[in-house]
Parts: sequence; structure tokens; C-alpha cells
Amino acid sequence: MVELKDLKVDLKDFEDWLIERGYDGIMQEDNFRIFLNIGLAGLFFSNSPLLLSYIFTKLGLPNERITPRIRFELGRKIREIKVSEEHLEIRFISN
Repeated sequence: MVELKDLKVDLKDFEDWLIERGYDGIMQEDNFRIFLNIGLAGLFFSNSPLLLSYIFTKLGLPNERITPRIRFELGRKIREIKVSEEHLEIRFISN
């Protein structure tokens, strides 16, 4: 597994990532704004596949190949998660 470094992102980073991948066009502008207005906390709580894909990508993991076992192992290394409407922070246990 890759070396896990603490992750800090904000809603604007996530929005830019989605736009780079064309999701603003796929969802159409109104739905795209509705989706983003849910905020990071709401998307995290609802287990949004797009947000999880973004998180795995930012951690350097091949998000399309994350098995339940790897997710479990990743979860064991998390020390703390802080999430609000605009910000998300994941801190990992130091080795």
C-alpha cells in the first residue's frame, strides 16, 4: 500500500476535480450546483461515490480497484476525520 499522508481538501478543490472530468456537463449546471450545495459533510455521510473516488485519487490509490479488504485496511490507519460543508481533513496514524 502507498504511504498515506494526511489529506486536507476543500469544496472548491472537489468542484475543480469534477469539472476537469466533465461532470458539470454530464450532470448539467443546475444538478451540478445542487450536488455541490450538499457540501462535503453531506456527501461524505451519504457515501458519495464521486467524493470517495476523489479522496482515493488524492491519496494516490487506484480508486477503480479498491476492494473491501483494502478499504478496511485503509480505515484501520485513519486516526481522525474532520468534515464540514466546505472542508475535509483525514489524519492517519503515524508509523
